Amino acid sequence: MTSSVPQLDEDAKQRVEAVLSRAAEDIEFRELLLADPEAALKDSDLTDDERTALSTMRRVALEEWGVDVRRFRAFLMDNGNKFWTGEDVEPAV
Repeated sequence: MTSSVPQLDEDAKQRVEAVLSRAAEDIEFRELLLADPEAALKDSDLTDDERTALSTMRRVALEEWGVDVRRFRAFLMDNGNKFWTGEDVEPAV
C-alpha cells in the first residue's frame, strides 16, 4: 500500500497553516471548523485538496501533507495511520 497524499507546495502549506492558526486563536472558528468544515472554509481561497485535508482535522494526514502540526495538537484528531483513506475524509463525531 502506498500513500496517495500529495505534498503541498509552500504556498499551500501557508494557507493551511493560516487556517489552523486561526482555529488555534479563535474558539468559535475552531468549533465551526470541527463541526462543519464546509461552512467554516466557504469564503477561503483554499483548493479542494486543501479543504479536504483541513476537513479531516487528522493530525497524521496533515503531517503527511508536510504541515507542521505541533502548535495545533490540542484540537487535531489522531487517526493513527499514515495513509490517506476514505475514513480520513469524514470528520470524526
